Order: sequence, then C-alpha cells, then structure tokens
Amino acid sequence: MRKTTPEEVAASRSDFAELAAAVARLRGGAEAERFLTELFTPSECVELSKRWALMRELLAGKSQRAIARELRMSLCKITRGAKYARDPASPFRRAVLGASRSR
Repeated sequence: MRKTTPEEVAASRSDFAELAAAVARLRGGAEAERFLTELFTPSECVELSKRWALMRELLAGKSQRAIARELRMSLCKITRGAKYARDPASPFRRAVLGASRSR
C-alpha cells in the first residue's frame, strides 16, 4: 500500500472539512447509514465497522491481543485506537460511549 504524502494530506483538508460538515447535517441514523454505504465500498464499510468494534472492545476493558485475535486486526491499528480510548476529549471515544449507553 502506498503511503499518503504530506502534500496529498494538505490538499485534501478543505474537502475533508466539507465532508465532515455534510455528515453533521445528516438527519438521523438511517440517513447516516445510507450516506456511509453510498460513500464507501462494502469492504471499506467492513473496515470502518471493525474500527468501531475495536473502540467498543477497548472501552469495555478487553485486552489488545484478544481484540487483535477476534477482529483479525493489526496491533498497530489497535494501539492507535487505544490512544483515542484513553483521551477523554476524543470525539470518537465519546461517540462510542454514547452509542453504548443508548443500546
């Protein structure tokens, strides 16, 4: 897999900000789910779902190695998720915790 260059990251910032604003304007879970399935391929949706499950498992106290085995995910991705799981200001962490409470 080719590594993203700093120039590509810089060029994509305004598009990414526009995408984030569009997501924020979506009306509810059903519309957001449809949006995501239209934006991402089925395999990309699977990967996104696995990252969500990763964070949920981390916040439930499961070990990184157990998560790696169960989700068949690299420890590198899990370590990245763990950084956000420990950060109380992380929007990703807050979203996962909020979704867990509403179950």
